[in-house]
Amino acid sequence: MKRARSEGTLYLRKDGRYEVALFMNTSDGIKRVRRYADARTEAEAILVELRKKNDNGIKINSKEQKLGDYLDYWLLIVKSSSTRHSTYVSYESTVRLYLKPGLGKKYLTKLCVPDVQSFLDNQSKSGKSNRNLQKMRIVLSAALERACYEERLIRNVARQAKTPMYKPKEVLPWNLVQLGKFLEFARASPHYAIFVLMSLYGLRTGEALGLSWSDIDYDNRVILVRKQIHFINNQYGIAELKTKASRRELPLLDIAKRVLQKCPQSYEGPVPQLLFKTSGGLPVDYNNLRRSFKSISRKAGLPVITLHTLRHTAATNLKNLGIPAKDAQSILGHAHITTTLQIYQHTNLEGKSKALEQYEEQIFDFRTRSRQSLPSNVKAIA
Repeated sequence: MKRARSEGTLYLRKDGRYEVALFMNTSDGIKRVRRYADARTEAEAILVELRKKNDNGIKINSKEQKLGDYLDYWLLIVKSSSTRHSTYVSYESTVRLYLKPGLGKKYLTKLCVPDVQSFLDNQSKSGKSNRNLQKMRIVLSAALERACYEERLIRNVARQAKTPMYKPKEVLPWNLVQLGKFLEFARASPHYAIFVLMSLYGLRTGEALGLSWSDIDYDNRVILVRKQIHFINNQYGIAELKTKASRRELPLLDIAKRVLQKCPQSYEGPVPQLLFKTSGGLPVDYNNLRRSFKSISRKAGLPVITLHTLRHTAATNLKNLGIPAKDAQSILGHAHITTTLQIYQHTNLEGKSKALEQYEEQIFDFRTRSRQSLPSNVKAIA
């Protein structure tokens, strides 16, 4: 009985490899597609997969594509999308430094879990950190997810690969006393207004540096957070904030108003409306701001934290003051309240002491009230 065109054929070639061939729906129309394998079992698996794609109406490329070529194509999609430029730069470096050298010559459709796992294990043996391994798997998984969406793959093999558990460093934000001490020592700094806004509102560094004079509404006492400045390879760029929650209005508090009114208004330089600028009219450099922050922290005798930890500090102090988590989420500009609760708000001894003191007060006030409400002939439980 004659075999149907869609069933395909499998045979041993003269060079010792096995060839699979069948007519398939491709992006160029119905074409005879050929695939090759070193073992018969592998060739049979390829034939089964191709038949399954045919049955499901999935179009494929008439020629096999190597993973390295697909990663280049995927990066172009990432670059042209709404992804932050800093995210694209991070993806590009991971692809260029690790994924293409280690897996780039593998065919996209033949990539399997053992290939990815072996690659990650070798990277681990060469001394790469757990965080770096995790990043490699995440970037590869994102690229393969796109290939699944385009129906080039049936499954994302990177999801099945395992990496060692990554434990981020514990964040230890300042308490109110430490924060007040830092701001007192920072008064003489040219960056004082930036530090005040970041401490008070928990602004991201890029958000604080991206504020414009038009974002400050003195009449309605509002600060509009709309843009951010990012620094990559010693070059700056201005971008819209990514999420709706990040684009927010904040009340212009008295201390913020006073420090902003003392800032010199200059409309020179490539970004005339920018609030915080250098004497040359350029945006304040992130590295200079970071060095200034750490220097003042040391002079004040405080534990040295990162600039971003000021955001954690604001979130945690708001929690310790009893501010509802939903309000803290809105102030910080988080899209999800779980981000506020699980990542930015930390439990410290001060917070635990305050909570337990309130609990203690409630317990013993209740015991006292209970005794007072009992009849004189009934003894309260000691």
